[in-house]
Amino acid sequence: MERQQSEAEPQHPASKDLVVFSILRDSQCAECGEALWKGELLFMEKERPLCLACADLDHLVYLPRGDAALTRRAKKHSTLSAAVVRFSRARGHYERQGILVEESALQKAEHECNHDAGPRAARRERQEVRRVEQDRDLGTRMADAIRE
Repeated sequence: MERQQSEAEPQHPASKDLVVFSILRDSQCAECGEALWKGELLFMEKERPLCLACADLDHLVYLPRGDAALTRRAKKHSTLSAAVVRFSRARGHYERQGILVEESALQKAEHECNHDAGPRAARRERQEVRRVEQDRDLGTRMADAIRE
């Protein structure tokens, strides 16, 4: 008997991103037999670990997490990208470490980020001032509510 999904259950669309794993223990490519050491990247295809060369991903460059604008733009300009994840034993789940993108896309994204770095920095400063004001207003409202 098939189970129908109710409207209350969330629907999880299949991820469009390729996923590459930063491995925690030594492994071996199932296709070429190359040794893969702890910290290297591998791609899983049908339960088989593949090195990036055998997975045809070795032309991509690694962009670590940390700069959202650069990551977003590099991914937009790259015709092929892959999320890099590593398993966190402490937290018990995979965490994004960065992405793999084409080098030309990364260069284009870096150029765009350098071109509008000033306006983005000014916007961040304005947002920080606004957040400080909101925090102060919230503190005042909470103190007033407590006094009542």
